[in-house]
Amino acid sequence: MLNLDELIEGLLGALDRNLRSDFVSINDIGSDPDVVVSVIRPAQPPHLYRAFGEYAHQNPLMARYVETLDGRPYRLSDVISDADLHALDLYTHVYAPMGVEFQIAFTLPASPGRVLAIALSRRDRDYSDGERELIERARPFLIQAWRNAVEHTALREELARRPRQAHPGGGIPLDALRDLGLTPRQAEVAALVAQGRSNRDAGAILGISERTVQKHLERCYRVLGTPDRSATAELVWSLVPAPASSMANSRRRGLDGREPAR
Repeated sequence: MLNLDELIEGLLGALDRNLRSDFVSINDIGSDPDVVVSVIRPAQPPHLYRAFGEYAHQNPLMARYVETLDGRPYRLSDVISDADLHALDLYTHVYAPMGVEFQIAFTLPASPGRVLAIALSRRDRDYSDGERELIERARPFLIQAWRNAVEHTALREELARRPRQAHPGGGIPLDALRDLGLTPRQAEVAALVAQGRSNRDAGAILGISERTVQKHLERCYRVLGTPDRSATAELVWSLVPAPASSMANSRRRGLDGREPAR
């Protein structure tokens, strides 16, 4: 699963490949210029980011969303004339220096009081109805991917804040793994992999780098004779005894849930 930084880079790149644009951006816009964050590809000079922060609220697509809460993709040409666009400070200080004349934008889920928008911009031609429909079809999947990345990033940050509070074993007998020849650290890595942790999350829990986790994992493969993560996880879980309470309950009630005959 991707974190937010990875998703942003992947998302902007995918949009540019499928809807060739001169600029693609993700913009997190709050109630004043101090809470405007923009990631633009290709990157722009610092003064353009500052100007965008100052005038972002003039964007006609932004104004339309605030008024209607309709986050579907719309083009500048859907909501404003060329003359009125050129009269905006936003155009004078941001779009004109970039050469932007055409834009299409849509929103992603954001916290209250903020607007999170993806914008694609061109210098020489507008976005077609077909391109608008393509974005509309893709938008539900982008929204879900964004929500997944937000949750994943929050989990990773929580793990990073308390790297030693989570017990690497998680019910897995680390002693049994060490008896198979793993070092204490390798046993911890193998246990976390068996729990479904990514290398990044395992590194956050153990306080080591993602690259170091991978090196430990490769040594686990060699020592345990396993070819990959799945086989390693299967071996690790084979060392975990069945819960005594479940076995006792099965004996007491039988596998079909009825009391056994006395």
